[in-house]
Amino acid sequence: MNTIADYMTADSKLPPYLPYPRFLMEADLTQFSKLLYAVLLDRANLSLANGWQDDEGQIYIVFPICKIANAVDRSPMTVKNALTELETAGLIERRRQGFSLPNRIYVKIPDGQDIVLLTDRKLSHRGKETCPTDGQKAVPMMDRKLSPNNMSNNNLRNSNLSGVREHPPARGRYGNVFLTEAEVAELQADFPSVWQEYIERLSEYMASTGKTYKSHAATIRRWAKEDRRKGKGVSDYSCKEGESL
Repeated sequence: MNTIADYMTADSKLPPYLPYPRFLMEADLTQFSKLLYAVLLDRANLSLANGWQDDEGQIYIVFPICKIANAVDRSPMTVKNALTELETAGLIERRRQGFSLPNRIYVKIPDGQDIVLLTDRKLSHRGKETCPTDGQKAVPMMDRKLSPNNMSNNNLRNSNLSGVREHPPARGRYGNVFLTEAEVAELQADFPSVWQEYIERLSEYMASTGKTYKSHAATIRRWAKEDRRKGKGVSDYSCKEGESL
C-alpha cells in the first residue's frame, strides 16, 4: 500500500511548523486561542526578521482580521473572539493606528508569574479530575467544573488578607484603562462598532490630563450614551472639571 508519509528517521527533515510554547498546553484558554497565539508568535518572528519595531524597540505585526481568518480557516467573528481572549489574558496587545488602518498587534511573552496565573485554574481542576478506574462512572464535565477549587479559594483568601487586589488587564494605548472580561463583553454588546474607540479616547484623555476614574467601564458607557443621545459618533467628550465616576 502506498502512503503519503514516511517513518521518521535520524535524517528526516521536519515540515514547516509553528512555535507552540509549552505553557499553552496548560493555559486556561480555548484551543483555538492557543492556536491563534502560535500563529501570531510565528508572524512576530517574521516581523523580527524584517525589522518591524516601533520607537521603543517592541516587535509588532500587522495582520488584518480577514487575513487571519483566511490563514486559519475560521470566520472573522471567531478570530475576533479569540483575539479578545488573548488580549484579556495579557498575551497580546492591539493598538489602533488611525481610521481605516489595521491595528498593530504586539505579541507578549509571559514570565514565570504570568504563566502561573494562566495555568493555575486549569491545573487545580485537573487535580480533581482524575481518570476513573474500570467500572467507575465518569463524572460529567459540567459537574467537575462546579466542584470547589481549594487552590483558587486559598489564593483569594490570602489576597484579601494581605490587601493585595489583582487588577484587570491594562488596555488602551497608554495601558491605563482597566476593564474586566465581563465589562468588555458588555461594551461590545452595547456599542459594537465604537467600544474600542472609546477605550482609546479614555486612555488618551487620562494620560494627557492625569485624571482618574473609579470605574472605567462606567465612564465609557456614560460618554457613549451621551454621544448617542446627541446623535454624535465618538467625540472628544469627557467629564467636566471636578467630576469623576
